[in-house]
Amino acid sequence: MTPFAIAALGVLWVLWVMLPRNANPISNLALASAGEDSDMKIAPDSFSAGLVDEAAADSEAEDFLRQKSAGNIRLARDLGERFAALLIAEAGENFDPWPTELAGELQAHHRLLLLTYVVNRVVSERSPSSILAQTTLNVFYSNLEEKAPHLDKYIRDMASYSLYVLHDRSQGSTDEIGKIFAHLCADKDNPGLIGQGNRYYQEYYTVCIELYQQTRYAEV
Repeated sequence: MTPFAIAALGVLWVLWVMLPRNANPISNLALASAGEDSDMKIAPDSFSAGLVDEAAADSEAEDFLRQKSAGNIRLARDLGERFAALLIAEAGENFDPWPTELAGELQAHHRLLLLTYVVNRVVSERSPSSILAQTTLNVFYSNLEEKAPHLDKYIRDMASYSLYVLHDRSQGSTDEIGKIFAHLCADKDNPGLIGQGNRYYQEYYTVCIELYQQTRYAEV
Protein backbone atom coordinates (compact mmCIF):
# COMPACT_ATOMS: atom_id res chain seq x y z
CA MET A 1 0.00 0.00 0.00
CA THR A 2 1.42 3.40 -1.00
CA PRO A 3 2.04 6.22 1.54
CA PHE A 4 -0.75 8.21 -0.14
CA ALA A 5 -3.22 5.38 0.38
CA ILE A 6 -2.20 4.87 4.02
CA ALA A 7 -2.54 8.59 4.72
CA ALA A 8 -5.94 8.71 3.03
CA LEU A 9 -7.22 5.79 5.07
CA GLY A 10 -6.06 7.49 8.27
CA VAL A 11 -7.92 10.71 7.50
CA LEU A 12 -11.03 8.79 6.43
CA TRP A 13 -11.09 7.00 9.77
CA VAL A 14 -10.75 10.28 11.70
CA LEU A 15 -13.51 11.96 9.70
CA TRP A 16 -15.80 8.96 10.03
CA VAL A 17 -15.40 8.87 13.82
CA MET A 18 -15.74 12.58 14.43
CA LEU A 19 -18.43 13.71 11.99
CA PRO A 20 -22.13 13.37 12.80
CA ARG A 21 -23.87 10.84 10.62
CA ASN A 22 -26.11 13.46 8.99
CA ALA A 23 -23.25 15.84 8.19
CA ASN A 24 -21.68 16.24 4.79
CA PRO A 25 -18.85 13.68 4.64
CA ILE A 26 -16.45 16.04 2.90
CA SER A 27 -16.66 19.25 4.85
CA ASN A 28 -14.82 19.26 8.18
CA LEU A 29 -17.34 21.81 9.42
CA ALA A 30 -20.52 20.63 11.13
CA LEU A 31 -23.67 21.61 9.27
CA ALA A 32 -25.85 24.07 11.07
CA SER A 33 -28.97 24.96 9.16
CA ALA A 34 -30.96 23.22 6.45
CA GLY A 35 -33.01 26.32 5.71
CA GLU A 36 -33.49 29.85 6.93
CA ASP A 37 -37.01 29.13 8.15
CA SER A 38 -36.35 25.65 9.50
CA ASP A 39 -35.53 24.74 13.08
CA MET A 40 -31.85 25.13 13.76
CA LYS A 41 -29.87 21.97 14.41
CA ILE A 42 -26.44 22.22 16.03
CA ALA A 43 -23.96 19.45 15.27
CA PRO A 44 -21.08 19.17 17.77
CA ASP A 45 -17.46 19.04 16.70
CA SER A 46 -16.93 15.91 18.78
CA PHE A 47 -19.04 13.40 20.63
CA SER A 48 -18.88 11.84 24.10
CA ALA A 49 -21.41 9.07 24.63
CA GLY A 50 -23.60 10.84 22.08
CA LEU A 51 -24.14 13.89 24.30
CA VAL A 52 -23.85 17.48 23.06
CA ASP A 53 -22.18 20.09 25.24
CA GLU A 54 -25.24 22.11 26.21
CA ALA A 55 -23.33 25.32 26.89
CA ALA A 56 -21.69 25.20 23.47
CA ALA A 57 -25.03 24.39 21.83
CA ASP A 58 -26.70 27.34 23.57
CA SER A 59 -23.89 29.65 22.47
CA GLU A 60 -24.17 28.53 18.85
CA ALA A 61 -27.95 28.86 18.95
CA GLU A 62 -27.61 32.43 20.20
CA ASP A 63 -25.08 33.19 17.48
CA PHE A 64 -27.44 31.75 14.86
CA LEU A 65 -30.27 34.03 16.03
CA ARG A 66 -27.98 37.07 15.99
CA GLN A 67 -26.71 36.27 12.52
CA LYS A 68 -30.23 35.65 11.24
CA SER A 69 -31.53 38.89 12.74
CA ALA A 70 -28.71 40.80 11.02
CA GLY A 71 -29.55 39.21 7.66
CA ASN A 72 -26.30 37.26 7.53
CA ILE A 73 -27.87 33.80 7.34
CA ARG A 74 -29.64 34.80 4.13
CA LEU A 75 -26.35 36.14 2.74
CA ALA A 76 -24.55 32.91 3.68
CA ARG A 77 -27.22 30.87 1.90
CA ASP A 78 -26.92 33.07 -1.20
CA LEU A 79 -23.16 32.53 -1.16
CA GLY A 80 -23.61 28.75 -0.98
CA GLU A 81 -25.89 28.93 -4.02
CA ARG A 82 -23.31 30.94 -5.98
CA PHE A 83 -20.57 28.45 -5.15
CA ALA A 84 -22.79 25.59 -6.34
CA ALA A 85 -23.55 27.45 -9.57
CA LEU A 86 -19.80 27.95 -10.08
CA LEU A 87 -19.09 24.23 -9.79
CA ILE A 88 -21.99 23.29 -12.08
CA ALA A 89 -20.72 25.78 -14.67
CA GLU A 90 -17.20 24.34 -14.39
CA ALA A 91 -18.56 20.85 -15.05
CA GLY A 92 -20.45 21.98 -18.15
CA GLU A 93 -23.61 20.53 -19.60
CA ASN A 94 -22.13 17.32 -20.99
CA PHE A 95 -20.10 16.03 -18.09
CA ASP A 96 -19.20 12.40 -18.77
CA PRO A 97 -19.40 9.54 -16.27
CA TRP A 98 -16.22 8.13 -14.77
CA PRO A 99 -13.75 7.20 -17.54
CA THR A 100 -13.09 3.52 -18.08
CA GLU A 101 -9.99 3.64 -20.27
CA LEU A 102 -7.86 6.77 -20.46
CA ALA A 103 -6.33 7.97 -17.21
CA GLY A 104 -5.98 11.45 -18.68
CA GLU A 105 -9.74 11.85 -18.65
CA LEU A 106 -9.57 11.83 -14.86
CA GLN A 107 -8.45 15.44 -15.02
CA ALA A 108 -11.99 16.72 -15.61
CA HIS A 109 -13.28 14.88 -12.58
CA HIS A 110 -10.47 15.90 -10.28
CA ARG A 111 -10.82 19.53 -11.29
CA LEU A 112 -14.29 19.40 -9.72
CA LEU A 113 -12.91 17.83 -6.56
CA LEU A 114 -10.17 20.47 -6.42
CA LEU A 115 -12.79 23.22 -6.80
CA THR A 116 -14.83 21.65 -3.99
CA TYR A 117 -11.74 21.71 -1.78
CA VAL A 118 -11.12 25.37 -2.60
CA VAL A 119 -14.74 26.29 -1.78
CA ASN A 120 -14.40 24.60 1.62
CA ARG A 121 -11.05 26.28 2.24
CA VAL A 122 -12.23 29.79 1.37
CA VAL A 123 -15.41 29.44 3.43
CA SER A 124 -13.54 28.12 6.44
CA GLU A 125 -10.79 30.78 6.21
CA ARG A 126 -12.94 33.82 5.53
CA SER A 127 -16.30 33.34 7.26
CA PRO A 128 -16.59 35.59 10.33
CA SER A 129 -18.68 32.98 12.17
CA SER A 130 -18.73 29.17 12.19
CA ILE A 131 -22.52 29.36 11.85
CA LEU A 132 -22.18 31.32 8.60
CA ALA A 133 -19.55 28.88 7.32
CA GLN A 134 -21.76 25.93 8.19
CA THR A 135 -24.78 27.47 6.49
CA THR A 136 -22.85 28.31 3.32
CA LEU A 137 -21.46 24.79 2.95
CA ASN A 138 -24.78 23.17 3.75
CA VAL A 139 -26.49 25.14 0.98
CA PHE A 140 -23.58 24.49 -1.39
CA TYR A 141 -23.90 20.72 -1.09
CA SER A 142 -27.71 20.76 -0.95
CA ASN A 143 -27.89 22.75 -4.19
CA LEU A 144 -25.52 20.37 -5.94
CA GLU A 145 -27.53 17.39 -4.71
CA GLU A 146 -30.73 18.94 -6.03
CA LYS A 147 -29.57 20.53 -9.28
CA ALA A 148 -26.68 18.29 -10.36
CA PRO A 149 -27.02 14.85 -8.74
CA HIS A 150 -24.83 13.38 -11.51
CA LEU A 151 -21.87 15.26 -10.01
CA ASP A 152 -22.45 14.01 -6.49
CA LYS A 153 -20.01 11.10 -6.56
CA TYR A 154 -17.17 13.28 -7.83
CA ILE A 155 -17.39 15.91 -5.11
CA ARG A 156 -17.86 13.23 -2.42
CA ASP A 157 -14.78 11.23 -3.36
CA MET A 158 -13.55 11.00 0.24
CA ALA A 159 -10.42 8.98 -0.42
CA SER A 160 -9.13 11.60 -2.85
CA TYR A 161 -10.36 14.62 -0.89
CA SER A 162 -8.60 13.40 2.24
CA LEU A 163 -5.23 14.05 0.58
CA TYR A 164 -6.06 17.76 0.39
CA VAL A 165 -7.16 17.68 4.03
CA LEU A 166 -3.81 16.15 4.99
CA HIS A 167 -2.06 18.89 3.03
CA ASP A 168 -3.90 21.53 5.08
CA ARG A 169 -3.08 19.85 8.37
CA SER A 170 0.59 19.58 7.49
CA GLN A 171 0.59 23.26 6.43
CA GLY A 172 2.26 22.37 3.16
CA SER A 173 2.98 24.90 0.42
CA THR A 174 0.35 25.60 -2.22
CA ASP A 175 2.73 24.17 -4.84
CA GLU A 176 2.10 20.75 -3.35
CA ILE A 177 -1.54 20.99 -4.46
CA GLY A 178 -0.38 20.32 -8.01
CA LYS A 179 1.43 17.18 -6.88
CA ILE A 180 -1.72 15.88 -5.23
CA PHE A 181 -3.73 16.68 -8.36
CA ALA A 182 -1.23 14.86 -10.60
CA HIS A 183 -1.21 11.86 -8.25
CA LEU A 184 -5.02 11.66 -8.35
CA CYS A 185 -4.90 11.86 -12.14
CA ALA A 186 -2.68 8.73 -12.09
CA ASP A 187 0.42 10.53 -13.39
CA LYS A 188 2.13 11.84 -10.26
CA ASP A 189 5.54 12.54 -11.83
CA ASN A 190 4.23 14.50 -14.80
CA PRO A 191 5.57 18.08 -14.40
CA GLY A 192 3.03 19.45 -16.86
CA LEU A 193 0.15 17.96 -14.89
CA ILE A 194 1.62 19.23 -11.61
CA GLY A 195 1.78 22.71 -13.10
CA GLN A 196 -1.82 22.42 -14.32
CA GLY A 197 -2.98 21.44 -10.86
CA ASN A 198 -1.26 24.45 -9.32
CA ARG A 199 -2.79 26.75 -11.94
CA TYR A 200 -6.27 25.32 -11.41
CA TYR A 201 -5.89 25.88 -7.68
CA GLN A 202 -4.81 29.50 -8.09
CA GLU A 203 -7.61 30.22 -10.58
CA TYR A 204 -10.26 28.59 -8.38
CA TYR A 205 -8.99 30.33 -5.27
CA THR A 206 -9.10 33.73 -6.99
CA VAL A 207 -12.64 33.19 -8.27
CA CYS A 208 -13.90 31.88 -4.93
CA ILE A 209 -12.38 34.83 -3.06
CA GLU A 210 -14.08 37.20 -5.50
CA LEU A 211 -17.43 35.49 -4.91
CA TYR A 212 -16.92 35.62 -1.18
CA GLN A 213 -16.06 39.32 -1.26
CA GLN A 214 -19.40 40.03 -2.94
CA THR A 215 -21.03 38.98 0.33
CA ARG A 216 -21.24 41.95 2.66
CA TYR A 217 -21.90 40.50 6.08
CA ALA A 218 -23.21 42.89 8.72
CA GLU A 219 -21.08 43.17 11.84
CA VAL A 220 -22.64 41.30 14.76
